[in-house]
Amino acid sequence: MLNYKDISEYRAPRWELLPDIDLYMDQVLVVLDKYLSIFKESEEDKILTSAMINNYVKQKITPAPVNKKYTRYHIAFIYIVCVLKNYISLSEICAGISVLLEGRHTAEAFDMFCSSLDGAIDEIFRGKKAERAEASTAADKILKAVTTAVADMLYVKCLVAENSGDRTE
Repeated sequence: MLNYKDISEYRAPRWELLPDIDLYMDQVLVVLDKYLSIFKESEEDKILTSAMINNYVKQKITPAPVNKKYTRYHIAFIYIVCVLKNYISLSEICAGISVLLEGRHTAEAFDMFCSSLDGAIDEIFRGKKAERAEASTAADKILKAVTTAVADMLYVKCLVAENSGDRTE
């Protein structure tokens, strides 16, 4: 459930923390559910299902698994899609990922996304002006804008949830 304290303490997983062994679908769902739990509005919410992952593969958003197993490469892509899918379209996510990957290894691009998300959450939830470099490249501008939007919407949802019981009719 959206919780101000949990979100303010959240740290996005980095490449080296992603499982470095191949996983089956049910294992991927468990891992990503843990990483994405702060985005749930209620305990019953499903941020990700096997049908969603199969759809991302069909739409070529992420490559197909090899022998029904997913690598950390798959997990990184699916994580980014899950964080952003409620804010921008899948085609925009794919285009943004392509820009981010230009001249970068997947690990570097994923860590850039996660660092930007952490910085945006720090700024919004902790009032801590993160030392985020000035956005100079297209990838930097996209990252800063989209992660700030995600943090802002999480903040709005927390405020609404905290104050929904304070209404007088």
